[in-house]
Amino acid sequence: MKIKKYALAICAALGIMCLCACSSKTNKYDEYHKEVEKLYEQIVTTGAIIDTIDIENEDYRQELYDSLDDLKVAFDDFSKVEPPKEFKDCKMLSEKASTYIANSSTCFHYALDEEYNEDMFNAGVSNYGEAIKCINYMGDVLQKK
Repeated sequence: MKIKKYALAICAALGIMCLCACSSKTNKYDEYHKEVEKLYEQIVTTGAIIDTIDIENEDYRQELYDSLDDLKVAFDDFSKVEPPKEFKDCKMLSEKASTYIANSSTCFHYALDEEYNEDMFNAGVSNYGEAIKCINYMGDVLQKK
């Protein structure tokens, strides 16, 4: 499934984010680092679930939807965290990622709930890919690139 490739990209990007965010010693940076770690853990968990979805299992759709919902909640929660001023763009990027995840979930519902719709499936993958881009940009911001 194309989604597996994107899940691996998420893991790599957020690993970089965690490494960058943890270099600070101030309280605000430490708090922000904890939030980045929480988001990272959710992305890794979601990626693992998506990677292991068995389309032969009749519950695979619900597993995918639940995983995307959990990821959206994680981004929603992260976007509410007030970042240090150097990382303000991360808030906007996490909000955008949350929107893309929600759009992806909607598209996958349209693609898989009834008769398979390839265009909607591809739109779901595309929105998921845009969320990954936001995560990569967040990594760049945290690395101060």
